[in-house]
Amino acid sequence: MVGIKGVGMTSLAVYLKERGKNVWGSDVDETFPTDSVLRENDIDVASGFAKEHIEDGIDLVITTGAHGGLENEEVLEAKRQNIPVYTHAYELGHVMDSFKHRIAVCGAHGKTTTSAMVAYVLHELRLPASHLIGASRFSGLYGGHYGGEEYLAVEADEYATSIGIDNTPRFMSLNPNIIICTNIDFDHPDVYPSIEEVKKAYLKFFQKLDRETGILIYNSEDKHLQEVVSKLELKHLLPYSSNDERINLLIPGKHNVSNAQSVVKLASILKLDKDKVLAALTSFHGVNRRFEKISEDLYDDYAHHPAEIEALVGAAREKFPDKRIILLFQPHTFSRTAALLSEFATALSHADQSIVIEVFSSAREIDTSHGTSQELVEEAHKQGQKNVTYSKKDELVANLMKIYKKGDIVITVGAGSIYESHSDIIRSLSEEGMGG
Repeated sequence: MVGIKGVGMTSLAVYLKERGKNVWGSDVDETFPTDSVLRENDIDVASGFAKEHIEDGIDLVITTGAHGGLENEEVLEAKRQNIPVYTHAYELGHVMDSFKHRIAVCGAHGKTTTSAMVAYVLHELRLPASHLIGASRFSGLYGGHYGGEEYLAVEADEYATSIGIDNTPRFMSLNPNIIICTNIDFDHPDVYPSIEEVKKAYLKFFQKLDRETGILIYNSEDKHLQEVVSKLELKHLLPYSSNDERINLLIPGKHNVSNAQSVVKLASILKLDKDKVLAALTSFHGVNRRFEKISEDLYDDYAHHPAEIEALVGAAREKFPDKRIILLFQPHTFSRTAALLSEFATALSHADQSIVIEVFSSAREIDTSHGTSQELVEEAHKQGQKNVTYSKKDELVANLMKIYKKGDIVITVGAGSIYESHSDIIRSLSEEGMGG
């Protein structure tokens, strides 16, 4: 597996290992949240990429979309040796085809948490179920698991299969008979030039469902999604909303109540015991890097879109109504930051204080002159939001401690490497607690 440390790749690696395959891979030397998962599952990771890694005895090479994707030197060497090469997206579809209930969870926001909720409920009900989720861990489970071939829950992603080489949306490799969609929003401007193109991609995916037997469970509160659904000729269109059922969750936020409602709707379709499903949902304690508690005053979240940041701040206010919320935000890609500059500035201003560090760039980005963190902070100031400031990454903790007051809730935010600052932040917060 080329690029095995990505969360989706690690989940697939664990699933394949549990199916009795001999799995190993390669990746860069950097620390990833998945390192411990691979170690615990005895999956070896070769350091870096080299064609020498492609040796006799390999039956299949699976490649991520990152690190050159289909043009990675290991992939090219495998092809030269006539070893079959699958993209991660294709292999997910290949795996999915052997299951009876093939459940794909998609959406711009919330798909990881919702697919994890589905997987957790099926697991708690002791059903012959498997899952492939884009998270290293959630609620005591690994992101990938093989537990039987009746039910499969898969996180379905609209991003490109292999950016720049094969821009087909990843979820087009899947053939589900049940789709849950949480929402549609403009994200990934490096692949989609407009929200209209995003909607077209989702429409195509929904149209993969069989007209007579396919089931689409969709969030009726999302206007873009409603518009797409209106164009479908499916017999089974099942709306849900955040107000359907009274559900008490361990994880905060109205968006998570909405996510849970989709799982209740799914359970009714699958004729699962409703009381057991609700009991499982109320014991679900979340996905790592989704409002994850790191220490008493420090949390971490993967939010990398303005809508996700707004939902995160709302959830934090709900959980800590009397505390100040401080966000430490690392934008993810220049293209996304440039496309959503005004929305990011507004979303960040909803916290009591937001500190923005340098952009975590994609290796494929060519134009890094637009969508900088400095531009983002300038935009916030133009909007009259003085609570959004810039910091160099190596000065982040020092700048945090200038504004931190005992009892504040600090949240590291972003899809990049911001979580690497946790140990320094924890040390500084504990020193502040002891009187500096």
